[in-house]
Amino acid sequence: MRKTRVWVGPAAVLLAIGTAVAVAPAASAQDYIGSINNCNGRCGYGGVTNNLTRVYACDTKSDGYGFRTSYVLRNGASGYVDDANGSDSGCSAVIPGTASNPVVRFGVTWKRTGDPVSAWFNLT
Repeated sequence: MRKTRVWVGPAAVLLAIGTAVAVAPAASAQDYIGSINNCNGRCGYGGVTNNLTRVYACDTKSDGYGFRTSYVLRNGASGYVDDANGSDSGCSAVIPGTASNPVVRFGVTWKRTGDPVSAWFNLT
């Protein structure tokens, strides 16, 4: 399974505030990963796996802020997953998608007060 990594740095966060949209290439057997690296290191990462059905979030920085991955399904339903254990080992995941209603868009957020989704990634 091929992985596509998407780095989201400070410039992308500033662009996202202006509603910029980044596009990741679509493919049914890929994993998609969004990462935020503007907190003096890697703040966290999240993405979509399992043929666009599973969404996960991983907080990697012990800074008191959480990490979230938001998603949108093909039918327009949306939601998110937060890393439930903070920066401790392990990530959190949900499986909101199905083969006929996959995740079509996702975004990652370093959960400081007022932080928007850093960037949205279109998958299909």
